[in-house]
Amino acid sequence: MTGLDKINLTELALPDVLQIMVTGSGQTWEDVATTCGWSPANVNRIRDPRQNYWPTLPKISLFCVACTSTLLLDWLYAQVEIGAVDLDLAAMDCTALLASMGELFSEMGDVAKAGNSALHPESEGGCSITNTEARKIIRELIDVINKSNEAISRLRPLAGVPGDRI
Repeated sequence: MTGLDKINLTELALPDVLQIMVTGSGQTWEDVATTCGWSPANVNRIRDPRQNYWPTLPKISLFCVACTSTLLLDWLYAQVEIGAVDLDLAAMDCTALLASMGELFSEMGDVAKAGNSALHPESEGGCSITNTEARKIIRELIDVINKSNEAISRLRPLAGVPGDRI
């Protein structure tokens, strides 16, 4: 089981998943669109969270290859597992943002503690990171990703279309 198996993909909207894949690939949307044979109008519709427009089924595998990621497939599977519930989450207000940031900072503190523990000369691995320490750091990083995804999903109604930068 990889760390990606624990990322909560049920709370991300499709345009955010696609944006994460493109950003992670190091390519631009234009590069990926060229590989997939998409026109600029196609790309704009796919990226717009207000449009109920998906890449065509034959292009999904090509998109995954272009981005060197199967995150979209993992997201689709997660949606099937939960019965493809409506992902229109309530927009975040100031109180919810404050609470969300507190939770995110707490998770980031856990990552820092795990990293500090692994780097301490008297740790289990001494001057090198052990398998156990690496797994602990990964688990804590996944918690940060999940808290970030929750915040993104609740901010998306306010922010609109995902841009080239997340």
